[in-house]
Amino acid sequence: MIRAASKSCVALLVGLSSFYPTVATYAADAHTMPAMAGMDDMGDMGDMQGMDMGDEKSTMPSPPPRQPRAQAPHGSKNNLPSTPQRTSASMAAGGQTHAQGQNTHHMPMHVTLPALAPSAQWPATPPITPAVHYIHNMPPVMDHNTYFHVLMEQFEGRYTAGNSLLRYSGQSWFGTDYNKLWIKSEGTVDGHGHMSDGDHEFLYDHAISTYFDVQTGVRLDLDSGPTRAWGAVGVQGLALYFFDVSATAYFNAQGVAGKLEGSYDLLITNRLILQPQAELNFYSHTDAQRNVSRGFSDIDAGLRLRYEFKRKIAPYIAVTYAGHYGNTANRAANGHGAADNGVEDILFTFGVRTWF
Repeated sequence: MIRAASKSCVALLVGLSSFYPTVATYAADAHTMPAMAGMDDMGDMGDMQGMDMGDEKSTMPSPPPRQPRAQAPHGSKNNLPSTPQRTSASMAAGGQTHAQGQNTHHMPMHVTLPALAPSAQWPATPPITPAVHYIHNMPPVMDHNTYFHVLMEQFEGRYTAGNSLLRYSGQSWFGTDYNKLWIKSEGTVDGHGHMSDGDHEFLYDHAISTYFDVQTGVRLDLDSGPTRAWGAVGVQGLALYFFDVSATAYFNAQGVAGKLEGSYDLLITNRLILQPQAELNFYSHTDAQRNVSRGFSDIDAGLRLRYEFKRKIAPYIAVTYAGHYGNTANRAANGHGAADNGVEDILFTFGVRTWF
């Protein structure tokens, strides 16, 4: 019975060989396996009692004869038949195609963007930034704006025994940080309305460094005495330790003259300020009508203590000194000129300083 079942399986495999040649080949091999050969020895079991297998042997179709394997050429490393090789290659190709189809859904997409052509907005190389050159190596400080400023540095009354004076000194400028039109004016008026030391200057101011300007223009002596005109050139600025200084030279047909001015603001508090100040005048010739002498002619100095109730308005009290030398001192001693001042006068002073 077992032998008949085995032969039935072999016959079934042989019937499928028309569709699957590879299976038929391996089925033929399986028929000759030792295990199956052992099963042939069981054919004698037909003598078993109650079992008659003769009819089955006659009804079961006999398997086709075994086909000998094709011998591979001598030296070949692959002894497999050609048909399985082709089938395996086809399956590999099909698997590869299937794998490629699966990987198509998971492969990242690489998009290549076209290269941007150079243009004015996006040049191939960045443009070279030109070097910035400042006038006299001074960085700009809002130089494109125009400003107007007026400062009344001194507007004060001076008092001494039997005499009183009114003195003023102010300046104004209009322009930019580099170039300005500068006006300066000062003078003294005595108790009789007689004006002396009338000094009025109209200057062009140009910055030559961070803290200093050069000034050039004209000076007019306008007061109760004869009028004198001078050419002017000088330097004005902020020296070390914040000293305000000014040095100006004057010239005309009669000779030359010079003026030195300086002041310093010493902050006792943010609003209480002590200011020492001095002005010195020099002349190359004597001008009796103007009460000036050759050399060191006169000095005007003061020590002022002001309190800035508001930044633009600051009243002050001071002690001032007015000294005359040379011929100027002789005329002052005789009571002529210099607003009837003496040779040396120390005066009690109070006034107001303002600006806008």
